[in-house]
Amino acid sequence: MPNSEPASLLELFNSIATQGELVRSLKAGNASKDEIDSAVKMLVSLKMSYKAAAGEDYKADCPPGNPAPTSNHGPDATEAEEDFVD
Repeated sequence: MPNSEPASLLELFNSIATQGELVRSLKAGNASKDEIDSAVKMLVSLKMSYKAAAGEDYKADCPPGNPAPTSNHGPDATEAEEDFVD
């Protein structure tokens, strides 16, 4: 009996990454325009499914369930102390 549940976000995420690699390899291998167009259409469809399920666009460096990468450029304690010089 086939699984009737929708694909998990992680499965969609991984499918998009795999499909993106396929598109890149087809382009690098000078595949036919029809072959590349078909692969790109599938990639766009997967990304649309991901956005519908996740509520946000696919980001290659941000798998579902992980917070977005953050920056460590905030003020540190030494900068804060400099503001309180007598």
